[in-house]
Amino acid sequence: MPVYHWDFSVLLQYHAILLDGMLMTGKIVAASVTLSILGGMILAPLRGSSSRLVRFPAQGLIEVVRSVPPLVLIVWAYYCLPILFGLTFSSYWTCVLAIALYGSVFFAEIFRSGLQSVDHGLVEAGLSVGMTPLKVLLRVTGPVAFLRILPAFVSQCVMSIKNSVLASYIATGELLYQGQRLSTATFRPLETLTFVALFFVVTILPLSLLASYAERKIRTRYFKR
Repeated sequence: MPVYHWDFSVLLQYHAILLDGMLMTGKIVAASVTLSILGGMILAPLRGSSSRLVRFPAQGLIEVVRSVPPLVLIVWAYYCLPILFGLTFSSYWTCVLAIALYGSVFFAEIFRSGLQSVDHGLVEAGLSVGMTPLKVLLRVTGPVAFLRILPAFVSQCVMSIKNSVLASYIATGELLYQGQRLSTATFRPLETLTFVALFFVVTILPLSLLASYAERKIRTRYFKR
């Protein structure tokens, strides 16, 4: 059985290409996560509205988007929007907007469930001592809801990071796309794709550990016995 000889020097030789891929991945993640959170904050109150005229369209949008795989959403937006509506975006913005739309419906459900899980008695207690609704949200319901949604919130952020690699399907120069090009040109797929995998491990694992630390700090601050 032949023995494979690892040679990671190819990564140093073409480090500029990999660096460009990492920077593009970071741009996609930063933009899509930011837009996803903003979209979720807009959809959450619409989804929880008492008016059917407001709630049903928001619920319909959430259910439809959740049922479509993110790769299908990206490809559909890239190829179908120019034909159907005359809207043409670059591969970067197509990926960002598609991932943001996909993530926003999940963030909307996370935010809505977190706020609804807070005991209404806490809200009434805050209002009874003279706090404004905004102060109740920031000092009472907000921290409690944030603690309860933190694991799901971080999981959705991690999912958005993972979804960024789907941009390679429409030739966006993120890390996986650059890694595939480099592995084909150098005939070193193991070294290159292993580096890509390790990049996401190094990126995502600290985020999960930070979330666990933040959850403990919030519990200590708001739930002292």
